[in-house]
Amino acid sequence: MRKYRTMASGLVPVAFALSMATSALLTAGSAASSPSPFEVVKGSWGGGGSLTLEGGKSEKLDCTAYYTSSGGGRKLGVALRCAGQTSKFELRSHLDNTGDKVSGSWEERTFNASGDTSGVLKPGSLRLHFHGGVAGNMSVAFSASRQSITISVATPGAAVTGIHINMRRR
Repeated sequence: MRKYRTMASGLVPVAFALSMATSALLTAGSAASSPSPFEVVKGSWGGGGSLTLEGGKSEKLDCTAYYTSSGGGRKLGVALRCAGQTSKFELRSHLDNTGDKVSGSWEERTFNASGDTSGVLKPGSLRLHFHGGVAGNMSVAFSASRQSITISVATPGAAVTGIHINMRRR
């Protein structure tokens, strides 16, 4: 049971990073006459990728995400679910965007973990640092219809060391 819980703690930051990347990616691509940043990502997304386990083995992931926007498009609500061969997780997060800064909080409901995140948003890319129940970094490359997310988990002993996910708007 301990190993399963350790794997779950490695997945929590990945799910959070994924949701943060998606929201930030659309924020950077908006112009003054375009919809507000988080309004651009509002709706359903889906895709897949892989997670890398401690020791180098990998496992496929299937993910779905749903985003809601409020506060004139400056706030984003994220609901993300991912499933692999041996585990699954459900992430909720609330994000705020001000200029090129992104910050927020996350909660992984399956394993009851939570934390905060912050980062920098540039056109077509987002870099985040997340911490709390798990810590690490995430980078996202994006366009209005696709996103590519890479996550590195820095928490010692986490069964998951990295994640890569590609998503598309549904």
